[in-house]
Amino acid sequence: MEIAASAWARELFNGEETAREVRDRIGQALVDMQANARSSQQEADVSSTQVHGVARYRGAFERVSEKLADLPGAQLVKPNGFQFDLVRIGNGLLYPFCFSKKDSNVRTARIQNVWSVIRELFAFAPPSEQADLFGGYAFNPGAVELRPKLAALPKGTRLVLVPFACNAAGLLKPYWGVAALADESGTLEWVIDPEPLPLPDAPTSKLTIPQQPTGHPGFDEGEQPIVALAPRPDTERKLDIPLVSEVAPLEPLTNENNAN
Repeated sequence: MEIAASAWARELFNGEETAREVRDRIGQALVDMQANARSSQQEADVSSTQVHGVARYRGAFERVSEKLADLPGAQLVKPNGFQFDLVRIGNGLLYPFCFSKKDSNVRTARIQNVWSVIRELFAFAPPSEQADLFGGYAFNPGAVELRPKLAALPKGTRLVLVPFACNAAGLLKPYWGVAALADESGTLEWVIDPEPLPLPDAPTSKLTIPQQPTGHPGFDEGEQPIVALAPRPDTERKLDIPLVSEVAPLEPLTNENNAN
């Protein structure tokens, strides 16, 4: 049974059908991300899970953009100074991130590193309603200066977070929703409750190279070619003409007059 999209998703992604398609493709992308990361970890055959972490980090962006790029109206946005594409569909700008390696409550999710690009992305999020000790806001999205590619996004673009818990053993809890950045330490204030993403049962199958036949002989193991030998004419034998295996070289001309 197909799960209906929420009202906020229908509004941001221009209707029920597109909202469901975006949601389901994100789920598939995260399952593929985890499958690739686990495979990389197993191939590395090392005790550290660092390999999984690197593959997971890159895969979260690359698989999401890969799965959504061919949807009608999809726009790939690569902010200046950021190494990955983000996807904008309708008015939703998607940002996937791992918030925990354990089975944690998504409401405790934090942005681990609030660097310049992150602050600019949250300029497309609602302002926080949590006042600081001075009566203002710890983070004001309206005061952020955007780099050119983000500044060029259409008015009404809204940042949609895709937080997920994940470790080398499995993909635990993927969600999506809208949150404000409450402070510079990465605290999130959820404006739209994070919703669990439905996940497919299996990762996308990959094209594999067919197994190559074995048992062929090597280059130096083949049969030797048979060279046909031409017999010497009897006339040359009778006249005792010396054998010639190569044509005698021609003497080069010293000038054009020697040709006459």
